[in-house]
Amino acid sequence: MAGDCSFSPIRTARSDSGHSGCGARVLLALLLGALFLCSALPTTAQLPGKKPESFEPVVPDFSAPSADWWTGWPDASTEEKKQWLDTLDEAWRDWRVTLPDNEDLQERADEVERSLKGIRVTWDKFGEYQKVAVLPEVEFPRNPSVLAWAESDAAVARGRQRLVSLQLEVRQVDDTLGQSLSRLRQRVVVLREAGSEGLDRQLAALSLLAAQLNQINIIEQRSALEEQMRVWQEQIDLGEAQLARMLNEIRYSAEAGEKLQESLNGKSDKIEQLTAKRAELRSSTLQSAEPDVNMQRDLQLMELETRLLENYLQKRKDELLQSINRVLNPELPDHQLVMDRDLLETARNLIDSTSRELNIRQRQVVAWTDDESEDMSRWWRYFERIDSALGRAADLIDDVVRYEAAQLKVYRERQGWWATVRERSGHFFNMAYTRWRGLADHELFTIAESPITLRGIARIIFVLVIAWLISGLVRRFLNRLVRKKHASEQSMYNLGRVLHYSIIGIALMVALVMLGLDASKLALVAGALSVGIGFGMQAIFSNFISGLILLFEQPLRVGDLVELESGVFGRIRDINVRSTRVTTRDNIDILVPNTEFVAGRVINHTLDDPVRRIHVSFNVAYGSDPDLVREAATEAAEQVNITHTDWKRKTEVWLMEFGDYALKFKLVVWVNSNMVSPLDDPYALYNLELLREFNDRGIEIPFPQRDLHLRSWDVPVKMARRSGD
Repeated sequence: MAGDCSFSPIRTARSDSGHSGCGARVLLALLLGALFLCSALPTTAQLPGKKPESFEPVVPDFSAPSADWWTGWPDASTEEKKQWLDTLDEAWRDWRVTLPDNEDLQERADEVERSLKGIRVTWDKFGEYQKVAVLPEVEFPRNPSVLAWAESDAAVARGRQRLVSLQLEVRQVDDTLGQSLSRLRQRVVVLREAGSEGLDRQLAALSLLAAQLNQINIIEQRSALEEQMRVWQEQIDLGEAQLARMLNEIRYSAEAGEKLQESLNGKSDKIEQLTAKRAELRSSTLQSAEPDVNMQRDLQLMELETRLLENYLQKRKDELLQSINRVLNPELPDHQLVMDRDLLETARNLIDSTSRELNIRQRQVVAWTDDESEDMSRWWRYFERIDSALGRAADLIDDVVRYEAAQLKVYRERQGWWATVRERSGHFFNMAYTRWRGLADHELFTIAESPITLRGIARIIFVLVIAWLISGLVRRFLNRLVRKKHASEQSMYNLGRVLHYSIIGIALMVALVMLGLDASKLALVAGALSVGIGFGMQAIFSNFISGLILLFEQPLRVGDLVELESGVFGRIRDINVRSTRVTTRDNIDILVPNTEFVAGRVINHTLDDPVRRIHVSFNVAYGSDPDLVREAATEAAEQVNITHTDWKRKTEVWLMEFGDYALKFKLVVWVNSNMVSPLDDPYALYNLELLREFNDRGIEIPFPQRDLHLRSWDVPVKMARRSGD
């Protein structure tokens, strides 16, 4: 047996093949297998025969716990967590005996002990939760009737509500977890600042330890809720799959049809009774001077409205089930779908309006009545009944939406795809609108106790955009009047600016009201705004008022040629709220504050009459013929296209002065300012023509020169000769 192998499969292979060297082959196979296993296992896996690493619970120093001793808790397994908690309990009991008999220290120690017990309470509590099924005793039979499918659908709907409540609880635990972590960080800072020893440090250490254990407890609650939510979600998904299967296998039932018809008749009778009762209450009861009587009447009407809404929605559910059952009957002709978008939209609007009115009534009752009085209990019973009815109505709306989807599916299978295109499109649109409605009505923040939602923000943006478009259309209409010469450009410009400010101001007021600002409080807002204007916005507001003065008083108009006290010279292009745009001759746009036009000195060359007179100075040499100079200057003025002449405004040439080296003249000419290009200088135009005429006529333009005359003085010489004689 020396040649036999100890590993039977290989031994069999060897014996079958008849080859020798079994031991070498076995050793090679074992080595290759070990290498394969090592390459396949993850880096954290334990090799066979190696002792697994044991879990070592971390026990902090209770007198000075570190900030991160507990951070490995979320990664530990369930058994490791139990072992860790047992170790902590035992170590804590041993250490607590050493605590001094101080009331504050013992109180903090009790808090730590409650935190330790709280972790076990959490485990026990959620251990009981795991025994609760989200779909208890729900049956999903084969080939069901429409009533059996509806019963199973109602059970799954209740399961969804339980799952939603669990999701809300998870979000609440998340908020608590964040707050606990913030407190934990504060306790760490307090411990660091408490010093190295003393009572304050011991108190800070125990407070930090209690906060850390409380954080572990909240982590366990979050983990247990997540596990429970995962299990419930799986059951809900399974239930929905079973509902889809039942809907595919649903069969016609005459018995179900009879029951549904009886239920429909009962709902119709109930609706008639409630409608008559509501009409009687509205007609027989008048408004009283007693607020309690009016409050009771209003609450009774609200309760009747909600009960009517419930019955209408329940009737619609029965109608949908009856429609599904009838289309399954092969003996009956095709039936029309039961679809009505108005009912769901009306129901949603009624729920919203009733909820808002109910909140108002609750605040009124709280303001009127003592919290512990019998009247408060009586009113609160009304509120609870109405609120419960509103909740049931909201659930019925969801049921109707699901039943409509089921009806569309059954009709499509029975009557074909094209027969339900229009209804299915409307249904999908309604579902999309419902989801948008839920998103749009989500509260982002509040202003003056009014919730601000995406829908409200969208409405505000819509109002502002519409106001801007209306303002643009009005200005385009006014510009069209100007182009057709039915109105002056300046009047239409001023009217357009005023209307623009008015429309935008009204839109802003509407937006403020939509944000929840009470219109009666706008006076307070205006007062506060005036204070802000008086301090920080004085210059802006003064420019705004100055702009309005310019628009209404019209000392300046668009297109006027103006010269400011600061030296700015140009044409006005725009008169805006804060500033006026002036274009200079160099094609430079200058934004001048409106206050400079109101408070400063402004020369308007085109205010009433665009024709103005300018004085162009020039010199000619001595010896020039004055008549020829006058004729040449007049001819030069006529060559300039901006020159204006009429029977009382004529071009003149004045001899002003006999200078040191020249005769000084002035060309006094009238010009039309509206014909002056914004980029031209009228003086330059006239000087150019004067130079051309003087050159053509041979008139000399002098330059500065001096004549030096030398005169001999011989009187002193003669006197000197006489004295010599």
